Amino acid sequence: MTKSNTQEPPNMASYADAFKNGPKSDESDFISSVKPVFSQESDLFGSITNPMKSLYLTTNEMFEAIDKVVPKRSIKGLQRIRGLWRIYLDDEKERELLLSNGLELRGRSVLVYSRNPRVKSYENSTDIKIRVKDIPLSADDGQILRVLERYKCVIIKHFRERLRYDNRITDCQTGDRLVICQGPLEEPIPKNIPIGKYRGTVLYRGQNDSIAKCSKCMELGHRALQCQNDWKCFQARKSGPTNKLANPDHVKQSRNTGQPQMTQFMQVTNQESRSTKNIHKQVNTPGKSTVASKSHQ
Repeated sequence: MTKSNTQEPPNMASYADAFKNGPKSDESDFISSVKPVFSQESDLFGSITNPMKSLYLTTNEMFEAIDKVVPKRSIKGLQRIRGLWRIYLDDEKERELLLSNGLELRGRSVLVYSRNPRVKSYENSTDIKIRVKDIPLSADDGQILRVLERYKCVIIKHFRERLRYDNRITDCQTGDRLVICQGPLEEPIPKNIPIGKYRGTVLYRGQNDSIAKCSKCMELGHRALQCQNDWKCFQARKSGPTNKLANPDHVKQSRNTGQPQMTQFMQVTNQESRSTKNIHKQVNTPGKSTVASKSHQ
């Protein structure tokens, strides 16, 4: 048999050989830290709730519409997610210009939003955002939810906070749990509560006003700066001046009682030491002691 003249294809490089020098990255993939702006297709379609796919805006249409307002070099990203467009620019001034002018699409003026219009705003909502701190990341979130439900919290949703770095959300968790509950709360939640085998810190808006304790009148619901009640003694819990103000002489006497007691103790100690010395002298000089005893007789 004769060998074929066909040449075998050279072996392809392995995955390890291809990435021997590390993966290659392109700096052009970087998206600036300027916050994106948003546009909704529903503003264009109006009463059409479920438009056909053929009516959807294309990326080219959106790019050309933005180019009429800001330079195309400023456009760094266009992304459509279920009818919501995210527009990424590289300059804050161009962003403000696009927000003020809006877009013209298919002969109609369309608004440009500075915030995601589909995200619920909690500024005018009665819902309360509760932040739970000092609980390890390894702990189950169910423990936290069960404790909050004991305080009659109606939980809407909960999630773990992630670190925001350079105006971007990272995948790094901070350890804080954020719980959205229906407001107002039926029961105030203390700042420190036991959660499992840990002791967590609970923070939410209005918490200090609801469970604050006045250091002046010892009542709940306000602070000493806003208190209009009379002073109460911390120990007696009764209205009127405190013990220190009512009995200033007693305070001075208590401060000075230590000095005469110490002086009396030193005098007794000196007398005992003198008597001990006299006994030693009598033992060491027996002749003198006998003479003294005869003279007394």
